Amino acid sequence: MERYIKIICFIVIGSIWVSCKDVLDKDPLAVPNPENYWKTEAEANRALTACYAKLKEPIISNGPGQSGNFTYWEALSDNATTTSNYQSFDVVMRGQHNSSTAGIVSLSWTIGFQGIAACNYFLANVDRVPNLATATKNRMKGEALFLRAFYYNDLTQLYGALPIILKPAELNGDYTQTPRSPKATVVTQILKDVDSAITWLPNIAYTNGRAVKGSAVVLKTRVLLNNQRYAEAADVAWSLIGDAANPFKLHPNYSGIFFGEQAGNKEIMFSVQFDAPLDYHSYDQIVGGRMSVFPTVELRNAYEPGDPRRKMTIFEIGDPWAYNATGFRALGSKAEGSIPFTQMAFKKGVDTLINNASGATLSDQHMVKMRYADLLLMYAEAMVESGQAADLRALKALNDVRARPGVNMPAKLVLTRDIVRNERRVELAFEGLRYNDLIRWGIAQQVIPTVAHNGAGAKRVFKSYLFPVPQAQMDIMKAVWEQNTDWK
Repeated sequence: MERYIKIICFIVIGSIWVSCKDVLDKDPLAVPNPENYWKTEAEANRALTACYAKLKEPIISNGPGQSGNFTYWEALSDNATTTSNYQSFDVVMRGQHNSSTAGIVSLSWTIGFQGIAACNYFLANVDRVPNLATATKNRMKGEALFLRAFYYNDLTQLYGALPIILKPAELNGDYTQTPRSPKATVVTQILKDVDSAITWLPNIAYTNGRAVKGSAVVLKTRVLLNNQRYAEAADVAWSLIGDAANPFKLHPNYSGIFFGEQAGNKEIMFSVQFDAPLDYHSYDQIVGGRMSVFPTVELRNAYEPGDPRRKMTIFEIGDPWAYNATGFRALGSKAEGSIPFTQMAFKKGVDTLINNASGATLSDQHMVKMRYADLLLMYAEAMVESGQAADLRALKALNDVRARPGVNMPAKLVLTRDIVRNERRVELAFEGLRYNDLIRWGIAQQVIPTVAHNGAGAKRVFKSYLFPVPQAQMDIMKAVWEQNTDWK
């Protein structure tokens, strides 16, 4: 789908400003002429699909032919460890990264701005489509604005100040003079985009991979929490939770959310969808058979006694396991990888019947990025942090998550910061959210150095709340930008 983006003459590719003046003297046969494009709704839909394309980068979700996926972000937190060198997650985990580090330090920047470029191109051109119904056009704009806000939120959490780019690049445009705007200014633009998305997206259940109003509500709540705007976050979350027309609800089978019961699942609010054999990934191999990213003892100990989510999230010694008839253990294992030094592996989202140690799997679990339980817990957190912990609606939100059929944990009688934070940890474990939680709570520098990264007990090093701006970008923009403080 990215070929549709190539018709602009300047584009942020890896956030490096690149001129295509010399290569676009003639229209390539595989690329549509912009003067002839944007004539039909189908053409607009193809350009909109390109806005979603970057979500299928493995560090955002998953993808074919990869040796890792987005769950590796958990290895930057106290929930998981990795022994793989996939995309330098291990380097960041050990605190050995710098502005020249490849993998996630540079790739997160590249992918995010490529996604933003696709959204900008769509938004700048969709009004050219003749006879496109207003409701359809607004819904499509809402999706593109949601995605632009999604990409920008991830970027500003990782890098802080950013260039705000809202239009496609133009030939001979002086983009090397674009400043980095302060994070607060970036957040203002994110919220503007997501507010339009909330207005234009339909208030329906999420089904086909396209963002809906509920997706945008979750994103806005997440952005506000990330920026300590707690009372606003609580109000936004409640606008959906308390709505009689709310189409979302908790799913009665916790493990089914991630494998086996995803179609029509009313808890999933946004995901990256796959459909094997043409559109697939290797999650089952990487997580269930290779065990390249695996739980920490600290995560296991965070579960309350008797919490069934522990067994639905983690393989422990003796648990039924497709790679060993006698259960999860090293002796007799036919798995591709060795049993991790923590004696645990992740089960969440894994097809537990697959035994395929000889090659990649054609897995097609949807990678869940937003779900209703997260919204309920963000609401509870926002209420606690805004001084409204005694409000029974907030306590009910947390206890509803705990009371899900199949989980049935006893209700909490009061709501505290520690209770909410631990509930987020165990409910959302291995969903790629824990690292951002530690960052936004401001406790990463206290928590992360207490966790071992290998079997010898060597501790991790936490270097900064922000990644450095990639050095290749700084080399171009050094006259205009300053590097993030911890990396100068």
